[in-house]
Amino acid sequence: MKMMNLAAVLVVLAAPSRARAQENAYDVLGKALVPIASVFAFDPTEQVSGSDTETTGHALMLDAHLVGETTLPPALQGQAAHLALQAPDQLLVQAPIAGQLLTVCRDGDSLWATPGSQIQALLDQAAAAATPKKKKKNKAAELLRPLALPIRKNMLVFLPILFQVADGGFEPVGSQQCRVLDVQFMPQLAKSTHTQDWTARLWVAPDYSIVQFTLTGPQWSGKFAVDKLALPPSLPDTAFQPQGTDVLKLTGEQFLQLMGRLGRG
Repeated sequence: MKMMNLAAVLVVLAAPSRARAQENAYDVLGKALVPIASVFAFDPTEQVSGSDTETTGHALMLDAHLVGETTLPPALQGQAAHLALQAPDQLLVQAPIAGQLLTVCRDGDSLWATPGSQIQALLDQAAAAATPKKKKKNKAAELLRPLALPIRKNMLVFLPILFQVADGGFEPVGSQQCRVLDVQFMPQLAKSTHTQDWTARLWVAPDYSIVQFTLTGPQWSGKFAVDKLALPPSLPDTAFQPQGTDVLKLTGEQFLQLMGRLGRG
Protein backbone atom coordinates (compact mmCIF):
# COMPACT_ATOMS: atom_id res chain seq x y z
CA MET A 1 0.00 0.00 0.00
CA LYS A 2 2.86 2.37 0.88
CA MET A 3 4.46 1.70 -2.50
CA MET A 4 1.20 2.60 -4.25
CA ASN A 5 0.95 5.87 -2.31
CA LEU A 6 4.55 6.72 -3.21
CA ALA A 7 3.85 6.01 -6.88
CA ALA A 8 0.84 8.34 -6.81
CA VAL A 9 2.94 11.14 -5.32
CA LEU A 10 5.62 10.68 -7.98
CA VAL A 11 3.02 10.87 -10.76
CA VAL A 12 1.75 14.22 -9.42
CA LEU A 13 5.26 15.64 -9.06
CA ALA A 14 6.12 14.57 -12.60
CA ALA A 15 3.15 16.45 -14.08
CA PRO A 16 3.74 20.19 -13.49
CA SER A 17 1.47 21.17 -16.36
CA ARG A 18 -1.46 19.53 -14.60
CA ALA A 19 -0.71 21.50 -11.45
CA ARG A 20 -0.46 24.73 -13.44
CA ALA A 21 -3.73 23.97 -15.19
CA GLN A 22 -5.47 24.42 -11.85
CA GLU A 23 -4.48 28.10 -11.76
CA ASN A 24 -7.47 30.21 -12.64
CA ALA A 25 -7.37 31.57 -16.20
CA TYR A 26 -8.26 35.05 -14.97
CA ASP A 27 -5.33 34.98 -12.53
CA VAL A 28 -2.98 34.02 -15.37
CA LEU A 29 -4.35 36.85 -17.53
CA GLY A 30 -3.92 39.34 -14.71
CA LYS A 31 -0.29 38.39 -14.12
CA ALA A 32 0.40 38.72 -17.86
CA LEU A 33 -1.41 42.02 -18.43
CA VAL A 34 -0.90 44.05 -15.25
CA PRO A 35 2.76 44.96 -16.02
CA ILE A 36 1.68 46.19 -19.46
CA ALA A 37 -1.40 48.03 -18.17
CA SER A 38 0.77 49.77 -15.57
CA VAL A 39 2.17 51.88 -18.41
CA PHE A 40 -1.25 53.52 -18.79
CA ALA A 41 -2.39 53.62 -15.17
CA PHE A 42 -2.37 56.55 -12.80
CA ASP A 43 -0.05 56.38 -9.79
CA PRO A 44 -0.91 58.97 -7.11
CA THR A 45 2.57 58.65 -5.59
CA GLU A 46 3.97 60.19 -8.78
CA GLN A 47 1.95 63.36 -8.29
CA VAL A 48 3.93 66.31 -6.93
CA SER A 49 1.76 69.11 -5.66
CA GLY A 50 2.50 72.38 -7.42
CA SER A 51 4.96 70.77 -9.83
CA ASP A 52 4.87 71.16 -13.59
CA THR A 53 5.76 67.47 -13.87
CA GLU A 54 2.71 65.42 -12.98
CA THR A 55 4.02 61.94 -13.66
CA THR A 56 7.17 60.07 -14.44
CA GLY A 57 7.58 58.37 -17.80
CA HIS A 58 5.57 55.34 -18.82
CA ALA A 59 6.81 53.54 -21.91
CA LEU A 60 6.45 50.32 -23.85
CA MET A 61 8.33 48.82 -26.78
CA LEU A 62 7.12 45.76 -28.64
CA ASP A 63 8.75 43.94 -31.55
CA ALA A 64 6.92 41.01 -33.12
CA HIS A 65 6.71 39.22 -36.45
CA LEU A 66 4.06 37.35 -38.37
CA VAL A 67 4.33 33.59 -37.98
CA GLY A 68 1.38 32.37 -40.03
CA GLU A 69 -2.34 31.73 -39.61
CA THR A 70 -3.04 35.08 -41.19
CA THR A 71 -5.32 36.61 -43.78
CA LEU A 72 -2.65 39.15 -44.68
CA PRO A 73 -0.93 39.05 -48.09
CA PRO A 74 1.69 36.26 -48.44
CA ALA A 75 4.39 38.89 -49.03
CA LEU A 76 3.96 40.05 -45.43
CA GLN A 77 4.65 36.62 -43.91
CA GLY A 78 7.54 36.94 -41.49
CA GLN A 79 7.41 40.75 -41.61
CA ALA A 80 8.23 42.52 -38.37
CA ALA A 81 5.88 44.89 -36.57
CA HIS A 82 7.11 47.52 -34.15
CA LEU A 83 5.25 49.48 -31.47
CA ALA A 84 6.68 52.29 -29.36
CA LEU A 85 4.46 54.01 -26.84
CA GLN A 86 4.92 56.55 -24.11
CA ALA A 87 2.05 57.93 -22.08
CA PRO A 88 0.34 60.25 -22.33
CA ASP A 89 0.57 61.20 -26.02
CA GLN A 90 3.29 59.42 -28.00
CA LEU A 91 2.60 56.39 -30.18
CA LEU A 92 4.47 54.92 -33.14
CA VAL A 93 3.27 51.87 -35.06
CA GLN A 94 5.14 50.20 -37.89
CA ALA A 95 2.91 47.47 -39.26
CA PRO A 96 1.11 46.18 -42.37
CA ILE A 97 -1.40 48.75 -43.61
CA ALA A 98 -3.28 48.04 -46.84
CA GLY A 99 -0.77 45.31 -47.68
CA GLN A 100 2.32 47.50 -47.15
CA LEU A 101 4.66 47.96 -44.20
CA LEU A 102 4.09 51.59 -43.18
CA THR A 103 4.83 53.77 -40.16
CA VAL A 104 2.22 55.95 -38.45
CA CYS A 105 3.08 58.17 -35.50
CA ARG A 106 1.51 60.48 -32.96
CA ASP A 107 4.01 62.71 -31.16
CA GLY A 108 1.92 64.94 -28.95
CA ASP A 109 -0.10 67.14 -31.30
CA SER A 110 2.07 66.18 -34.30
CA LEU A 111 0.78 63.38 -36.53
CA TRP A 112 2.86 61.94 -39.38
CA ALA A 113 3.39 58.84 -41.50
CA THR A 114 6.05 57.38 -43.82
CA PRO A 115 6.68 56.75 -46.64
CA GLY A 116 4.59 59.82 -47.33
CA SER A 117 4.21 59.34 -51.10
CA GLN A 118 2.72 55.87 -50.72
CA ILE A 119 0.43 56.94 -47.90
CA GLN A 120 -0.83 60.00 -49.79
CA ALA A 121 -1.76 57.76 -52.72
CA LEU A 122 -3.49 55.39 -50.33
CA LEU A 123 -5.49 58.21 -48.71
CA ASP A 124 -6.44 59.65 -52.11
CA GLN A 125 -7.62 56.25 -53.29
CA ALA A 126 -9.69 55.75 -50.15
CA ALA A 127 -11.23 59.23 -50.45
CA ALA A 128 -12.24 58.60 -54.07
CA ALA A 129 -13.91 55.32 -53.18
CA ALA A 130 -15.63 56.55 -50.03
CA THR A 131 -19.36 57.22 -49.92
CA PRO A 132 -20.37 60.56 -48.38
CA LYS A 133 -21.18 60.28 -44.69
CA LYS A 134 -22.38 62.73 -42.14
CA LYS A 135 -19.35 63.82 -40.17
CA LYS A 136 -19.38 63.44 -36.43
CA LYS A 137 -18.06 66.52 -34.71
CA ASN A 138 -14.74 66.25 -32.91
CA LYS A 139 -14.41 62.52 -33.57
CA ALA A 140 -10.65 62.81 -33.97
CA ALA A 141 -10.37 65.00 -30.89
CA GLU A 142 -12.34 62.48 -28.85
CA LEU A 143 -10.24 59.50 -29.94
CA LEU A 144 -6.88 61.28 -29.71
CA ARG A 145 -7.11 61.65 -25.99
CA PRO A 146 -4.23 60.95 -23.59
CA LEU A 147 -3.05 57.34 -23.63
CA ALA A 148 -4.06 56.68 -20.07
CA LEU A 149 -6.44 54.56 -18.06
CA PRO A 150 -8.71 56.28 -15.54
CA ILE A 151 -7.57 53.81 -12.90
CA ARG A 152 -4.93 53.83 -10.17
CA LYS A 153 -2.11 51.34 -10.37
CA ASN A 154 -3.13 49.75 -7.09
CA MET A 155 -6.51 48.94 -8.65
CA LEU A 156 -5.03 46.97 -11.56
CA VAL A 157 -5.50 43.78 -9.59
CA PHE A 158 -9.13 43.98 -10.78
CA LEU A 159 -8.15 44.35 -14.45
CA PRO A 160 -9.14 40.77 -15.48
CA ILE A 161 -12.82 41.41 -14.68
CA LEU A 162 -12.96 43.64 -17.79
CA PHE A 163 -12.47 40.57 -19.99
CA GLN A 164 -14.14 37.35 -20.99
CA VAL A 165 -11.54 34.59 -20.81
CA ALA A 166 -11.70 31.01 -22.11
CA ASP A 167 -9.01 28.53 -21.08
CA GLY A 168 -7.35 26.88 -24.09
CA GLY A 169 -5.15 24.51 -22.10
CA PHE A 170 -1.44 24.18 -22.82
CA GLU A 171 0.60 24.31 -26.03
CA PRO A 172 4.37 24.28 -26.58
CA VAL A 173 6.01 27.39 -28.02
CA GLY A 174 9.66 26.61 -28.61
CA SER A 175 10.94 24.98 -25.45
CA GLN A 176 8.22 26.45 -23.23
CA GLN A 177 4.90 24.92 -22.29
CA CYS A 178 2.50 27.86 -22.51
CA ARG A 179 -0.98 28.49 -21.16
CA VAL A 180 -3.39 29.43 -23.95
CA LEU A 181 -6.10 32.01 -23.26
CA ASP A 182 -8.83 33.28 -25.58
CA VAL A 183 -9.65 36.83 -24.57
CA GLN A 184 -12.07 39.60 -25.47
CA PHE A 185 -13.55 42.60 -23.68
CA MET A 186 -16.76 42.25 -21.71
CA PRO A 187 -19.73 43.15 -23.96
CA GLN A 188 -20.41 46.64 -22.57
CA LEU A 189 -16.73 47.63 -22.72
CA ALA A 190 -16.35 46.13 -26.21
CA LYS A 191 -19.29 48.20 -27.41
CA SER A 192 -17.93 51.44 -25.96
CA THR A 193 -14.49 50.82 -27.50
CA HIS A 194 -15.87 49.55 -30.85
CA THR A 195 -14.08 46.20 -30.45
CA GLN A 196 -17.09 43.86 -30.43
CA ASP A 197 -15.70 41.85 -33.33
CA TRP A 198 -12.15 41.56 -32.00
CA THR A 199 -10.69 38.62 -30.13
CA ALA A 200 -7.19 37.67 -29.03
CA ARG A 201 -5.49 34.39 -28.25
CA LEU A 202 -2.50 34.65 -25.92
CA TRP A 203 0.27 32.14 -25.29
CA VAL A 204 1.53 32.84 -21.75
CA ALA A 205 4.89 31.41 -20.68
CA PRO A 206 5.56 29.99 -17.17
CA ASP A 207 6.97 33.40 -16.14
CA TYR A 208 3.68 35.00 -17.29
CA SER A 209 5.24 36.76 -20.27
CA ILE A 210 3.24 36.75 -23.51
CA VAL A 211 5.39 34.98 -26.09
CA GLN A 212 2.86 34.69 -28.92
CA PHE A 213 -0.54 36.14 -29.75
CA THR A 214 -3.23 36.05 -32.41
CA LEU A 215 -5.47 39.01 -33.20
CA THR A 216 -8.69 38.39 -35.10
CA GLY A 217 -10.88 41.22 -36.32
CA PRO A 218 -13.78 41.64 -38.73
CA GLN A 219 -11.52 42.06 -41.78
CA TRP A 220 -8.20 40.43 -40.95
CA SER A 221 -6.35 38.14 -38.57
CA GLY A 222 -2.71 37.52 -37.83
CA LYS A 223 -0.54 35.42 -35.54
CA PHE A 224 2.54 37.10 -34.11
CA ALA A 225 5.59 35.89 -32.20
CA VAL A 226 6.90 38.33 -29.62
CA ASP A 227 10.58 39.06 -30.24
CA LYS A 228 10.92 41.74 -27.57
CA LEU A 229 8.68 43.36 -24.99
CA ALA A 230 10.27 46.06 -22.84
CA LEU A 231 8.76 48.48 -20.31
CA PRO A 232 11.41 51.16 -19.81
CA PRO A 233 10.79 54.24 -17.63
CA SER A 234 10.95 56.45 -20.74
CA LEU A 235 11.92 56.55 -24.40
CA PRO A 236 14.12 59.10 -26.21
CA ASP A 237 12.44 61.76 -28.34
CA THR A 238 14.10 60.21 -31.40
CA ALA A 239 11.85 57.15 -30.99
CA PHE A 240 8.95 59.26 -32.28
CA GLN A 241 10.75 61.23 -34.97
CA PRO A 242 10.70 60.23 -38.67
CA GLN A 243 13.72 58.88 -40.47
CA GLY A 244 14.27 60.30 -43.95
CA THR A 245 12.44 63.05 -45.80
CA ASP A 246 9.43 61.26 -47.33
CA VAL A 247 7.14 62.26 -44.47
CA LEU A 248 3.45 63.11 -44.69
CA LYS A 249 1.84 65.30 -42.04
CA LEU A 250 -1.58 63.93 -41.12
CA THR A 251 -4.85 65.37 -39.90
CA GLY A 252 -6.53 63.68 -36.97
CA GLU A 253 -9.04 62.06 -39.31
CA GLN A 254 -6.29 60.70 -41.58
CA PHE A 255 -4.38 59.33 -38.59
CA LEU A 256 -7.43 57.47 -37.34
CA GLN A 257 -8.18 56.21 -40.85
CA LEU A 258 -4.72 54.68 -41.17
CA MET A 259 -4.82 53.17 -37.67
CA GLY A 260 -8.20 51.67 -38.51
CA ARG A 261 -6.69 49.97 -41.56
CA LEU A 262 -3.87 48.22 -39.68
CA GLY A 263 -3.35 44.82 -41.20
CA ARG A 264 -6.01 45.16 -43.88
CA GLY A 265 -5.16 44.10 -47.39
